[in-house]
Amino acid sequence: MSLSIRDSFPALSSRTSHFVLPKQWASMRRAEQLERDTGQKIIHLEKGDFQGDEFTPAPHILEACQKALHDGHVRYVPGPGLPELRDAIAEEMTRRGRPTKRTEVLVTMGAKHALTQSLLSLVGRDDEVIFPNPGYPPDEFWITYAGGRVRHAPLVEPGFQFDLDGLREIVNSRTKLLIINSPQRPNGMAVEGLDKLADLCLEHGIKVISDEIFSHMVYGPASHQTIAAVDGMADESIVIDTFSKTYIMTGFRIGWCVADERLITALDVFQQNSVTNVPAFVQLAAHAALTGPQDHRAGILAKLQAKRDKVVAALNALPGITCPVPDGSFYVFPDIRGTGLTAQEFTDHLMDRHSVAVVAGTAFGDRGEGHVRITYALPDEQLEEGLRRIRRAVEDLAG
Repeated sequence: MSLSIRDSFPALSSRTSHFVLPKQWASMRRAEQLERDTGQKIIHLEKGDFQGDEFTPAPHILEACQKALHDGHVRYVPGPGLPELRDAIAEEMTRRGRPTKRTEVLVTMGAKHALTQSLLSLVGRDDEVIFPNPGYPPDEFWITYAGGRVRHAPLVEPGFQFDLDGLREIVNSRTKLLIINSPQRPNGMAVEGLDKLADLCLEHGIKVISDEIFSHMVYGPASHQTIAAVDGMADESIVIDTFSKTYIMTGFRIGWCVADERLITALDVFQQNSVTNVPAFVQLAAHAALTGPQDHRAGILAKLQAKRDKVVAALNALPGITCPVPDGSFYVFPDIRGTGLTAQEFTDHLMDRHSVAVVAGTAFGDRGEGHVRITYALPDEQLEEGLRRIRRAVEDLAG
């Protein structure tokens, strides 16, 4: 069990008693340490980011950023975001089926900060938040920090969907929020039954945080749907998205949220008293991304779909492993229980014996046991080498 930061520095506030380094990055930290200590080359299938020269922002995005810097857009700007970018985001959400105006948009320091300030603004002591299991760990981190209580909603395999009857059993008078993310982290499945989830939330006065960072990374015939477009849910949901995944802008740290105008006003107060504003030159690059040509984005999606299909086929050919086909994202979440190992044992076996890094599914909750998360957004030669090493690792277990 990991020691909290406060265990080694007791002067920290009691609010930090749950502070540990992010579980989902444990494999990455260990892999990088091994590379430094031993010089061995690890194949990184654990990173939640793009790798390699084929994954770069479109040229017009970089040009817009460079021009903005050259033109002197390096001063403070309005906290909620540049008007033209907020208008473009409002148009994006309107296309998703939730009519949106500028005053319902907040430009944020990435999707993660949008999640942070939403949770800290909405969750009070003893409020309960229904959280998917497996799910995205930082959400739990901030719910706990705010004094709220996490109520886990086990997702049902193989599609990792909400069990509506199970959800009803954990809803009570203290339930404040339901968190969904679609396509999901860590398994890439699109959330189904949004109408029924909306009915449940409307019946009990529960608001929804809808994390949609992979909204444009969905492979046909699947399609992205937002719960905010369901009748009655526009003002009962907070939609959070990012430029990181769609436009390969992970290092730019820019995202956005759309919600009822009164909530956006409150979140803007939080933002102006924390990060102040997203840098203007980054916002202008994001505006170019959203309003400029989209052919680069389409090309990246096609490349990722080909990589997904390659990984799914290779893993399903291995004894003891079953890999569902994800609807979106750049992850697969294979079931490795047939190998006889736990998620962490399998992860350690790959790392220690075969120099390939993945993430144990238990980093995302106990319902991730028996699974590992594998990222396929990296060059084909590295991806194929990683798959070869996984094959040898499974053969090693069988031998």
